[in-house]
Amino acid sequence: MSKNKNDKTRRTSGMLAALLMLTLAGEASAYAQPSEPSDHLPLVQQVAALSSTAPGDLKNGPRDAKEVEAFLDAFFARDAIKQKAGSAAISVVQDGKLLVSKGYGVADKTSKARVDANLGTFRVGSVSKVFTAAAIMQLVDQGKISLQDNIEKYLDGYKVTNPFDTPVTIEHLLTHTTGFEVREPTDASYLFDPSQKPVSLKESIYDVFPPVVRKPGTSYMYDNFASRLQGYIVQKVSGESFGSYVQKHLFKPLGMTSSSFSMTKDLTRRLVTSYDAEGNAIPVYGFSPSEWPEGSMLSTASDMALFMKAFLNDGRAADGTVILSPESVKAMSAYQMAIHPDFPDMTYGFESPVLPAKTKGEAVISKGGDILGYSSLLWILPDRKTGVFVSYNTNQDLRNDLFTAFMNHYYASGKSPYEAKGFKVQSAEELAKFEGLYSDLRIKLLTKVEVAGDGTLRVSDMLSRHQLKQTGELLFVDEEGNPLAFKADAEGRILYMKYSNLFSYAAKIPEDPAGFPDVSADHPYASYILSLKSLGFLTEDLSQPFEPTQTVTRGAFIHSFNAIWSIPESSNPSAFKDTENSPYRKDIQAAVEAGMLNGTGSGLFEPDRPILREEAAAIVYRLLTVTGIRVPDSTAVLAPGTSKWAADAVSSAVIWKLHGPEVTESNGMFDYGSQRALNKQELAALLFTMLLPQ
Repeated sequence: MSKNKNDKTRRTSGMLAALLMLTLAGEASAYAQPSEPSDHLPLVQQVAALSSTAPGDLKNGPRDAKEVEAFLDAFFARDAIKQKAGSAAISVVQDGKLLVSKGYGVADKTSKARVDANLGTFRVGSVSKVFTAAAIMQLVDQGKISLQDNIEKYLDGYKVTNPFDTPVTIEHLLTHTTGFEVREPTDASYLFDPSQKPVSLKESIYDVFPPVVRKPGTSYMYDNFASRLQGYIVQKVSGESFGSYVQKHLFKPLGMTSSSFSMTKDLTRRLVTSYDAEGNAIPVYGFSPSEWPEGSMLSTASDMALFMKAFLNDGRAADGTVILSPESVKAMSAYQMAIHPDFPDMTYGFESPVLPAKTKGEAVISKGGDILGYSSLLWILPDRKTGVFVSYNTNQDLRNDLFTAFMNHYYASGKSPYEAKGFKVQSAEELAKFEGLYSDLRIKLLTKVEVAGDGTLRVSDMLSRHQLKQTGELLFVDEEGNPLAFKADAEGRILYMKYSNLFSYAAKIPEDPAGFPDVSADHPYASYILSLKSLGFLTEDLSQPFEPTQTVTRGAFIHSFNAIWSIPESSNPSAFKDTENSPYRKDIQAAVEAGMLNGTGSGLFEPDRPILREEAAAIVYRLLTVTGIRVPDSTAVLAPGTSKWAADAVSSAVIWKLHGPEVTESNGMFDYGSQRALNKQELAALLFTMLLPQ
């Protein structure tokens, strides 16, 4: 595969990941459903069938190694599972014993060598964060760090931009409650060219150090930067490089000889191959910095079993070496942040289960990981002294299928933790406080909450719509048993909710945000402009005029469009001859690589030319349809004036209501003003309505 093709694959998959709530080096959507397999039964029925043949009483979990192996063999033999991953490795431990450590599939399609759980390495993605947190807890055990320390103590004199009187602490880093503005690694952090020189861990921290935008400790947002900063603090306090510290103080005493945060020659040679959508092997890549505390770890299923056994043995390795104090293990096993007691957020290093409604009422802590070409899941049942780790060579939801099958099989008598408990539901009038729009703190997904009746809410976003029943004062459950929880302030005002994205709160958008001097509350575009300002998508100073009728250039449109969809800038050479000196060059190139953009012909883009409304509609149409967010609908009858190539896009934009009051209807025909230049107020209407639920 050429580098350019590979860059485009990475960038496009990154954009889709954001849209579908998959996060770089992060987790899958909490409520993703199993896909339809090719064999005769739907996968959910196949998974259920695995638990129907369980011999004896398995309500206390896995006990017999042969039985566990038979269960896993049956699971991985399913055609639907094979289609989701060609290579996988899994280990299961229980009460200090290794029950299974086994590989499935082939390590690569060329040699067809079987996956060996002892030798085959996988990139475990964000499961790395567990070890980074464990390193922090080791330093806490040694008295070198306090959980309540202000992080500025370890920042070389750097002062965090923080308007609140509460400092960001080590504990906030561990629980991802820093209040930081979101900062993510860019594609430039992946190194496919061995000659490229990685930046240092320190450089990567200070180059993008985010400001604090919410009071620390009050909201949860999955945060790769917070985990990277933990690694830097380990390095700063210990005097050792981060990777060397973990190798010396965690991997070596545990006997994890096939684990590293670095791409060593031996582990790289043993890396199970991953493939892109066309079946081409994804080239081996490195990182910048070379060690990501949040996601660069390589390991084997057998090595991960050694960690699970020690963790479930109060922090003691097989030879009696204390890796973590019992107090630290307990802190890493107990939820330290929760939007609701029945719907927790994070421990120190672990998070709530990948499918909270599928836990069968068991106490579960978990950590998932996704990185280009690989996905993993580690989950532990502390009360049962049981741990499971799985890793495979695709970015699919196989782990969700396995988690569901495992919990159904071994804890079949358990009940959903979200069954109604006799709570007297509130009236529609009392529920009105929940109504409104909520913006995800991490990916800006908008969710609309409406009252549907006494004790019932209707919740929708651009991907789905659900009806939820109230089971607690601030807790609701949807048709599939999945929880939604709200958080209120001391006066009872609703601040946050957590639902479709398990790994971040969504903030309630103020109903009366401050306006610009030239955009009053009764301005026809006020709701669009001020809502985008509340969401953080407009950087204009509220004290200055907004100039709503100012024309938008093609380059400026792409910049705003990319910001909405979290499409990172590209550092690759420009595809157009006339964008090199444009301030939006990197945005334009990123849109090209994401497949969202074409030029005007002759190798030109004309970034400074005003963008026509039909051109903007075509770009939006391309993204919404290629991602499956919206279904094309060209049934709107358009007034004359729309170019033939843009007709489907404009008609769909009308049907989808992606516009403001500038679009008019007369005699059954819609005048979109396709040949007019787009202005700022119309851009605000287009972008905001694009985010709204259908």
